[in-house]
Amino acid sequence: MASMSPSSVYLYSPFSMRTVGEEQNKALLLQFILTELLNAKDAHEKNDPLEFVFSSPACFFPFDWSYEVGCLNKIHEHAMLLEYAFPSQQQELVKFQNHLEQTLSYIIKHKKDKKEVDNSQLLGYFRQLYLQLFPFIIACRDNEGLLLFLLKNQEDICEMAGTDDLSHLLNSMFPEGLKKLSETLRNKYHDRGFTLLLTEIDRLLSPYES
Repeated sequence: MASMSPSSVYLYSPFSMRTVGEEQNKALLLQFILTELLNAKDAHEKNDPLEFVFSSPACFFPFDWSYEVGCLNKIHEHAMLLEYAFPSQQQELVKFQNHLEQTLSYIIKHKKDKKEVDNSQLLGYFRQLYLQLFPFIIACRDNEGLLLFLLKNQEDICEMAGTDDLSHLLNSMFPEGLKKLSETLRNKYHDRGFTLLLTEIDRLLSPYES
């Protein structure tokens, strides 16, 4: 794993290696990665140019600030901060980074050979990236923002990974039962004064209630 100096610059992340370890920032980092992963899936499904999924690296920053940057490029940068956000989960980090490198290598090879990317193959890579994030997401199970993000994006997540995978993630986060998930969300947003969200939380959780 390549080490980074304290002066490392991140173009797409608002965090640094010093700030990303804060509890709220950990959860936001995961939301950034998941958002770009879902954006990559959507771009590929809409037959957008492959540059939207993965682009050639910008070479003349800051002069190419308007250069279209691929979703996987942003994920690659966010992933560099995972080791500082989750220092106790280095083995899980290596697995995620290895799979990300496999995904990038697959796309780069096809771009170089000017071959069409196989839809099912690429979506399989996206699904595996999502699954490799489970340990980090579970570690942030008490963050209401991340929980609400997962529920609000459940349709897109299920399209990418399958309903069972999201259910498995939620059950892994709350082995004591999804009632605990509901209580966590309701109590935290109630305490913050966002009482209008309580009805929405109930609606989002309804597909997972027995």
